[in-house]
Amino acid sequence: MTKAKIHPREKERLALLDSYSILDTLPEKDYDNLTQLAAEICQTPISLITLLDDKRQWFKSHYGLETSETPIEDAFCAHAITADEPIFTVENAKEDIRFKNNPLVTGDPNIAFYAGIPLKNTNGLPLGTLCVIDNKPRVLTQSQKESLNILSEQVINLLELRKNKLELERAHRKLKKFSKKLEKKVFQRTNQLEIKTIKLELMINDLESFNHICSHDLQEPLRKIQMFISQVSDTEFNNLSEAGKHKLERIDLSAARMRNLIQDLMAYGSTETIDNSLTSVSLKKLVMDVKDVLSEELKEHKTVLKVPKDCEITVRPIQFKQLLFNLFTNAIKYSKNEEKPVIKVSGKIVSGADYPKLDLSEDKIYSRIEVSDNGIGFDQKYESKIFEIFQRLHTDEEYQGTGIGLSIVKRIVTTHKGHIQVESNVGEGAKFIIFIPVENQIELK
Repeated sequence: MTKAKIHPREKERLALLDSYSILDTLPEKDYDNLTQLAAEICQTPISLITLLDDKRQWFKSHYGLETSETPIEDAFCAHAITADEPIFTVENAKEDIRFKNNPLVTGDPNIAFYAGIPLKNTNGLPLGTLCVIDNKPRVLTQSQKESLNILSEQVINLLELRKNKLELERAHRKLKKFSKKLEKKVFQRTNQLEIKTIKLELMINDLESFNHICSHDLQEPLRKIQMFISQVSDTEFNNLSEAGKHKLERIDLSAARMRNLIQDLMAYGSTETIDNSLTSVSLKKLVMDVKDVLSEELKEHKTVLKVPKDCEITVRPIQFKQLLFNLFTNAIKYSKNEEKPVIKVSGKIVSGADYPKLDLSEDKIYSRIEVSDNGIGFDQKYESKIFEIFQRLHTDEEYQGTGIGLSIVKRIVTTHKGHIQVESNVGEGAKFIIFIPVENQIELK
């Protein structure tokens, strides 16, 4: 007896067979109908649909044979799947040197005739065979061979349909599992959003209450303090000692600082509520509007204000003018004593993709606005600190301020879904770079 060759792609073939998940499954009528039909067409008592793993040939359907499998070393089908013939045929196994000592020939079922067609997938790998068997020698007619070939194609179709069905069922189970997981996450996220919404509403209510306190409860007693200071200054100032005069002046300065602090706090709290509509407007126009408001301060400090390059920006004009106002007054406040302040404002349209290190959308277009001055500057290590509310780099004796101005600037940029950064060195001025999304996205040339 000659042992069958191992298929040259055996490892791949076995993996393919495993992917069908069909070994040791229950009988199915569709397969049994095909083996019965093959036996009747070929006039043989036995017909099988075999599938071969590394140890056995297992019968998905066995017409005319009781057993459900045989060892791989005895299998005629093991020869069929490695043969070059479209139909592997043994007309008389009892006289064939390869099979005459085979236990399936010398014993039950006493095979004499065998014809098997390999069941190959689209890549040409055989899973097993559709075969017909007789216990006496015979020859198939051409018509029987053609019919057997057609039936083998139907077996392949059944196998592929079964595999596709299993894959769809697996995908459905996976999708169902994912859907439940997603539903749970959506539910959790919805709850989180509801909690955040409630907290936001409470914060808004608190902010409104805070603005009311600032605008009335704090300012009213402050106005009275300043009124009494004014009356004392007008009627009793000359009667005070030098120390008393100094203390009264200090009280007046403290009251003025308190007033500025309250006004800045109110401005900080209102940056997200005022002028809520976005408008496309010329950067230079907004600069000129702020220049008119600051005309006296600019004139007093001999400030030079330049707009070397203009561009369209999409902003809430009132808010953005407040931003420019704060940057300009900062530049004047922190100017060098020996130099007149110079403020430059320029803008251009850029792509977010050109700034990969910044938190910008790569597919969006931005207005890049640069506001620079020639003031005292600051150490770059304080870049993040200067935008925090109430944070100051200088004492009140050195430079007057509340520590809120740049916080308002950052807040306004944030409400515009933009980005702000600053570059500075001590004694070399400061440069604020602002990116604001363009509302109607355009194509850069």
